Amino acid sequence: MASGPLAAILAACGSEPAATAASTLRVGHLPAGCIQHLLLAQINGLFKKAGLNVVLTQFDGPPPNLQSLVTGAIDVSHNPWTTVIAAYNGGQKDLRIIGGSGKGGIELVAREGSVKSVAELAASANKGLKVGTLRLDTLELVTYGTLRDAGRSYSQYSMTFFPSMVGMGDALIHKSVDVASLAQPYGATVVSSANGTYLNDSNQVWGPQASDCVVNVTAGYLEKNRSKLETYLHVLDEAAKLRDSDFEKALTQLQPIYQVPQPILSEGLKRQTPQPVLDTAAIQGLHKGVGYLIDLGYLKSDVIDSVFDSRIQDGAKLGGA
Repeated sequence: MASGPLAAILAACGSEPAATAASTLRVGHLPAGCIQHLLLAQINGLFKKAGLNVVLTQFDGPPPNLQSLVTGAIDVSHNPWTTVIAAYNGGQKDLRIIGGSGKGGIELVAREGSVKSVAELAASANKGLKVGTLRLDTLELVTYGTLRDAGRSYSQYSMTFFPSMVGMGDALIHKSVDVASLAQPYGATVVSSANGTYLNDSNQVWGPQASDCVVNVTAGYLEKNRSKLETYLHVLDEAAKLRDSDFEKALTQLQPIYQVPQPILSEGLKRQTPQPVLDTAAIQGLHKGVGYLIDLGYLKSDVIDSVFDSRIQDGAKLGGA
C-alpha cells in the first residue's frame, strides 16, 4: 500500500471528506511508469473537476493488487495484463480489461561486462550466462520472447526466477545475474547504476503498441458503474495529453513520487508512456503476447476477446478510440 512520499503527496491532493460513495472510485496500482498519467490526474485535481473522488492505493506487486480487486477492497486495478489473463484462465471469469494504462518500457537489460546485443545473447547460449526474470509477468514475456525469437530457450541459460523486480535489479547491479527484465523507470535506474545496456524491449517483442499495464474491473462492477468508469477513462486520457503537452512540468511533478533523479526518470518515462486507449494495434499486441503465454504453458487458448470489454472506452469519448 502507499507509503512514504507517495502517500504524503497523494494525501495532499486527495479526497474531500464529504465525498459520497457514489463519486468515490478506489484504485489500486503499482509503483511503475505505466501509471504516470494516473498520478498526474490526481496531482492536478483532474478527477475532482470531473466529479470523481479517486482514492489511490499502491501495491508492491501484481498479486495483492489483483486480490484486492477480486475481493472488492478496490474498484479498479492498474495491473499487468498477463496477471489478469492468467487469473481469468484460472477461473476468475468476472475479470474484465476496460482500457489501457501504459505501453513499452518493459526492458531486457544486460550489466556492464556482459552481452551488448541480442545477437551476443544468442551466441552465449550454453555458456552459463545468468538470466533473471519474473514468472507469469510482462517481464517474463520480454525475456522469453527475445530468446524464442532468437531461436533459444531457457534450458540454454542459467535461469533465476525472482519474486520481485526490485530484487532482480539489485542482482544485476551486484552481478548475481548478467541479464534481467525490468520495467521503467526502475529499468533506467538500474541501467545507470550498472552501466548497463538495453538489449530489447516490449515494443520489439509484442509491439509496436506493446501494452504493459491495463485498467481492470470486475464484470459486476462494470455493469453497475459504467458512467463513472467512462469518466475515469476520459480523465486518464486528459492527463496523458497534459503530460505530452508539457513533459518537463509533468517530470517535475512526478519526481518527488518516483524518487528517481530527474535525468534518469526522464529517460524511463519517455520509454514507458501512457496508453489510455487500447486500439486495434494494442489488442493485436495482446494476442501476440498471449501466444507466448500459451508457449510457456500458462494458458491453453487465447482469451483476450473474452476479457477485453470495449464498451467503457467507446463511451468515454477518448481521442482515437
